[in-house]
Amino acid sequence: MTYINTSSTLINSLGSLTKNMYTVDTVESMMASLQLEMASLFGFSVTWLYAFKDNCKKTSQLISVVGKNHKEIQSKYPTIDITNDKMMEKIFNSDFPVYVADARTDPITDKEIVNTLDYRTVINCQLFLHGESMGFIGAGAFATEGVQEMSIDEITYFSALSNIVSITLDRISYREKSLRDPLTNLNNKRGLAVNAETLLALAERNNHSIAVIFIDLDNFKPINDKFGHDLGDKALIYFSQCLKNILRRTDIIARVGGDEFVLLLTDINDEEYIHKLIVQINLECTQLKVIKNNLAITFSAGFAVFPQDGTTLDQLISLADKRMYQIKTTSKNVYS
Repeated sequence: MTYINTSSTLINSLGSLTKNMYTVDTVESMMASLQLEMASLFGFSVTWLYAFKDNCKKTSQLISVVGKNHKEIQSKYPTIDITNDKMMEKIFNSDFPVYVADARTDPITDKEIVNTLDYRTVINCQLFLHGESMGFIGAGAFATEGVQEMSIDEITYFSALSNIVSITLDRISYREKSLRDPLTNLNNKRGLAVNAETLLALAERNNHSIAVIFIDLDNFKPINDKFGHDLGDKALIYFSQCLKNILRRTDIIARVGGDEFVLLLTDINDEEYIHKLIVQINLECTQLKVIKNNLAITFSAGFAVFPQDGTTLDQLISLADKRMYQIKTTSKNVYS
């Protein structure tokens, strides 16, 4: 099937995408919208986004891919060596989109990638943010779609598209940073509130329970005083990473104070799971391996359960905090 787009169609598409991009708040939702547009305008069945790995301009890392064969792309090409790829070299040496009508015969394509994924037509465009190259956005068709011929106007469309994507990524990144604790990369108070709003609404709709655990590290100030804030920061990072390793991907972890953490556990069937989890945290996260001699810490924890203990995040945190404090004033390293 041949896709022929007039200038007005392309301009309307860019206008629609610009408006739509202001409503997306994740890379995944951005990519889903882009793929719908790529399929509608050009018949492309997959859209990908790559960025420089570790700020090194020698390797591009897959950030997101949406559409046909996306799992195969994720598994086989999570990174691409830019230095040994003629197409990558051309993309990053050009401000204009790099269009390849037939990847099977074009001299700049990596034939191993082409044959493995069965690509036919591909187009990629470099992304710039604040004047710096950050990666590229691309789309393509496979053998079953055949060669997709593109006009100059259609190719130029991708230059404008790359600007829209760059601005959207900058906005998403800024939003995500505003929801994150810079030291531990956990949710901060605002991030906790944003995520909790969604989780509580879903729990109410599906008649599920959610547990809120309030954790306070015991006597953390003396650690900073004795060993210095650098070690204290490392201890917080270690504890945070340990929490990430233990909790499920559907759970939420937030650092809400200097040594205070809030956990949101989704779809809780009984309190026994909560008790077991706190015991596991105590066993696995209290021996800090950040200095030559392990540093042992203790914590106090209290919890509350939605909806029986409260229906808002503030109510649940307040009760969990109160229960934690009651325990903390009697003895350390226990929970309620």
